[in-house]
Amino acid sequence: MKKTISKLALGLSLVVLASCNKISTSNSLETSNHGSNTLESATPESSVSSSQSSSENHNSTSKNEGGSIDNSVYDGTESTSNFSITTSDGLYSKNNNIYTISSYGTYTLNGALDGQIYVDVEETADGKSTVELELNNVSITYNINSPIFVASADEVKIKALKETYNVINDTRALKTEDIEEQGEGAIYSKCDMKFAGSGVLIVNASYNNGVHSTDDLEIKNIALKTTAPNNAIKGNDSISIESGSITAISSGGDGLKTSNSKISSKGNQKGSIDISGGNISIYSACDGIDASYDVNISDNEAKETSPKITIYTNKYSDYSGEVASPSTETMYLRTTSNNYRYACYFYDTDSTDGTWADSTYVRSSQSGGGMGGRTTYYYYSVKRPANAKSLKVYAFNSSQTTNSLTNYVAASSGQTINTNYDTATVTLSGSNITLGWTNYSSGQGGMGPGGGFGNSGNNDKADYSAKGIKANNNINISGGSIYIKAYDDGLHANYGEALENGSTSTGDIIITGGNTTVYASDDGFHADRYLKISGGINTVEYSYEAFEGNQIYISGGINNVYATDDAINASNNANTARLNATINISGGYTFAAVSLSGDTDCIDSNGTYVQTGGIMIACGPNSSMSSALDTDGAVTISGGSLVLFGSYEKTPTLSNGVTKSTQSGTYSNKVYTITYNNGEVITTQKLPNQSYKNINSFSVNGTISNVA
Repeated sequence: MKKTISKLALGLSLVVLASCNKISTSNSLETSNHGSNTLESATPESSVSSSQSSSENHNSTSKNEGGSIDNSVYDGTESTSNFSITTSDGLYSKNNNIYTISSYGTYTLNGALDGQIYVDVEETADGKSTVELELNNVSITYNINSPIFVASADEVKIKALKETYNVINDTRALKTEDIEEQGEGAIYSKCDMKFAGSGVLIVNASYNNGVHSTDDLEIKNIALKTTAPNNAIKGNDSISIESGSITAISSGGDGLKTSNSKISSKGNQKGSIDISGGNISIYSACDGIDASYDVNISDNEAKETSPKITIYTNKYSDYSGEVASPSTETMYLRTTSNNYRYACYFYDTDSTDGTWADSTYVRSSQSGGGMGGRTTYYYYSVKRPANAKSLKVYAFNSSQTTNSLTNYVAASSGQTINTNYDTATVTLSGSNITLGWTNYSSGQGGMGPGGGFGNSGNNDKADYSAKGIKANNNINISGGSIYIKAYDDGLHANYGEALENGSTSTGDIIITGGNTTVYASDDGFHADRYLKISGGINTVEYSYEAFEGNQIYISGGINNVYATDDAINASNNANTARLNATINISGGYTFAAVSLSGDTDCIDSNGTYVQTGGIMIACGPNSSMSSALDTDGAVTISGGSLVLFGSYEKTPTLSNGVTKSTQSGTYSNKVYTITYNNGEVITTQKLPNQSYKNINSFSVNGTISNVA
């Protein structure tokens, strides 16, 4: 049964005094009707800056409580009139039910076509010419290939004219194998593709993707709804959304997706998803947003637009179906020699009927030490066919550009692939290669693909990713209103992935503004390296671990989080950047709480905790094994206020007038106002429905004089 989330209305009346870092708030943690504590608060007052807009925007017509859609934006009647195509500056031909466009220009499409629009125009020297398809109440249905297929052009622009209703139906059978001649989407383009206009465009795909450009994809103004068995909207090189009403439904893939992380011929980084406006609703079986490089969400101040994004993934989406297994999976080779080019020969049972896969250099690392010295390992990534059961590894000289079973420097014998590991160790001796098995994350000292730092909080999680927003590099949020309900992590940035630009991913989440709310079955905000929050309103209604990173820096913002394990966790375990773990608080207001059931800590650092400013309220256990603040390293407090409802395990080092005070008692499920002896009210905060015992405070405001 699906869980029903408490509606968020994050509310804070905010007064900031620079002299004492005081922030007065009114927040709450309520118990939802399924018995778990979830965060619920009221609407921000006008004293909150405009960039931290209230979450009332989440209650738009594009989202409702069950993860399904209000279709009123897309109402209309599909055309049944005779099809026509008109142009004053273009050229096209007709062969049965296929219309081939062969020159740049503007083409107006009207009526119902059981056939295809095929664009095949020679690219120009400057690359700036456009084929524009104006959709004027058109319906195109095709069951042989993509209803709109752009084989060649500088760029194509698809414009839904004002007050028109347009439908593209791709009725092909579900894709089961790669066929070069087949378009991958209902609207498929091998060049840059732009969607515009103030009309409605409905895309129904049954073969693979909804709309798909192998280059850049841009969306402005249009009301676009696309439904697909795989990715709803895909731009290999980039996706840019500036405005419009967009609904992306994927029953077996991602909502928005890019797949290329190379550098373009003009020196531009590919693979990012940029959103600066629009009302965007995403319902996906896998990731809501999946970028091969960065995800950037911001306000467009020049055009006075701010995006409103809602994302439901996997079991929280009413549209999820069966997810197809990937055709390839990434594995790695580890060797002590980088003098050769490596390739793998994969096969099932017949070694004479296999598939070659070239390796791509990832990085080097050193291990060991002492009298034996340090060993340098070189790592290479390889795309392994998902159905392969065995492999042979070959080493070639750099001059040997063609793979060969007979002409090589060294080769291994055939070996069964050990699926318990993701890395084959390659040892060369003369013309022979000996293979072993290990894991990339352990071999790299944790520098492997992104993943959980510890146990997953969702025991029912699928073996594929179903995150709200995932980036193979970084996530940057400076504006917008975002609501995510994910059956996995809410936001996740990967560290150590081999990028096609020759570097490895950094795995940072940077929050400087906006209003982001997450309900996650696993982690809320998960950064494999840095989680940096300097602004915005950031809420985790429910999670396993709310804020997680190798290093966590909070210098601003209004942060309200709840978790069932650790609310704020800095870890240097495998799959992180392996920096010295730390939690550093220098500003902002943060309220964090955890369940008291099990081995939980509200703040948990595998390294240090440092506070120089800001307000941190942490509600956790009050025992020697579990606590409100648990660190492996030192705790230093030289500014701000740290209020612990519960115990702490390391005695803090205090300076700059910070003093400690304690107050005994049990605190639960009501609003408490904490006042210090200098008369300052540091917070008015409602606690969860848990019994938190005793208060320990460390503050520049002095000692607690009253809690009521």
